[in-house]
Amino acid sequence: MASIFAHGELRIGSSGETAARIGAQMTPRNLLVVQGGGPTQVLNATLAAIVGEAQAHGQFSRIFGARLGLKGFADGAAIDLGSLSPAVLDLLRAPPGAALGSSRAKPSADDLERFLARLRRHHIHDILFAGGNGTMLGAEAVSRHCLQSSYDVRVLGIPKTVDNDIAVTDRCPGYASAARYIAQSTRDLGQDVRSLPQPVSILETMGRSVGWLAAATAAGKRDEQDAPHLVYIPERPFHMDEFLASLDRIVSLQGWAIVAVAEGIRNRDGSFVYQVADPAQADPLQRPLTGGVAQFLADTVARRLGMRCRSEKPGLLGRSSMLHVSPQDLKDADLVGRAAVRGLLAGETGKMVSLLPLEDPGATGYAFVELSKVVEIERPIPASWTADGVIPVSDSFFQYLEPLIGSLVPYSAPLPVERLF
Repeated sequence: MASIFAHGELRIGSSGETAARIGAQMTPRNLLVVQGGGPTQVLNATLAAIVGEAQAHGQFSRIFGARLGLKGFADGAAIDLGSLSPAVLDLLRAPPGAALGSSRAKPSADDLERFLARLRRHHIHDILFAGGNGTMLGAEAVSRHCLQSSYDVRVLGIPKTVDNDIAVTDRCPGYASAARYIAQSTRDLGQDVRSLPQPVSILETMGRSVGWLAAATAAGKRDEQDAPHLVYIPERPFHMDEFLASLDRIVSLQGWAIVAVAEGIRNRDGSFVYQVADPAQADPLQRPLTGGVAQFLADTVARRLGMRCRSEKPGLLGRSSMLHVSPQDLKDADLVGRAAVRGLLAGETGKMVSLLPLEDPGATGYAFVELSKVVEIERPIPASWTADGVIPVSDSFFQYLEPLIGSLVPYSAPLPVERLF
């Protein structure tokens, strides 16, 4: 993306020429776009939609993009987005990641004050925050701080996360593509392992507190022998002895097994099955690192069952593979970006764009919900969609998932194994 923005970056507050140019406008209406949290395959598609829609309406004098999130803008870094051509915006839709740069830093009181000072200086009265739960919390904090400071600003949130855990929206842009990746990858892994039995491979998905991605690993499963054979999600407690017994039974029957686990699975007492104890590995929000549970379980299987066991961890690959982008995900990413701009122009503020169910989209496919109903609320897989058994979700979950991820690569049935000689 460096080539796209090679001549567009500016340090707000460090250029007298920039300040003079903005100040020369009598009543400018300037827009700021902020990307926050973990990137996805379609976050930049949302950014391109925002800029394209804002340009089409012609009511914004300037369109700024915050560099490195809320804190980056508070420190004075921004990009000029308003001058991007339609051709460049088309290119911007293609790559994964966050073209503006992102962050997970929780804003301090000083950050909010410096952020507000930048807004005042550059006549920014419209802000869009595209991100996950932490970003929605930041959007709500900015909106509240500006209100308390008597600064007129319209703030809207735009959902984005591969975890699919934002409340009061049917789905989150980013999830469908990551789910498609992990569904196809699990199916592919099964084809590999059954060819030369390992005999066990444990596949770890993202999802700190929710199992939306782990459950999606079973989207391509057609019969008992298809991968995955065991799936574990945070919504249901993990029992080590039951896991080992189930795995031992499956391997005894067919000689191999694929296990899918969410990184945030928990024991009966609510503790993580595995987390990195080193405080240096905590994220900027001081949350312990949960990744690594697959390797922990693989070591346990080898030690207690005496089986050869591998662990697989796609990690960031699962949210950055453009070969697995879901068509519906791209549509959703475009829709929420354009809807947010329309919402600002209609006077909406303190809200988030919420995607309505595909089967009941209403007139527009979206609605606006109060940020107060979103922040600090995680959305797990509904209890009515979970189930007992080796695959812990019901048909209702897969009926929800199927139109989101689209079709997987079709495979023939396994060749017959009867001996001829």
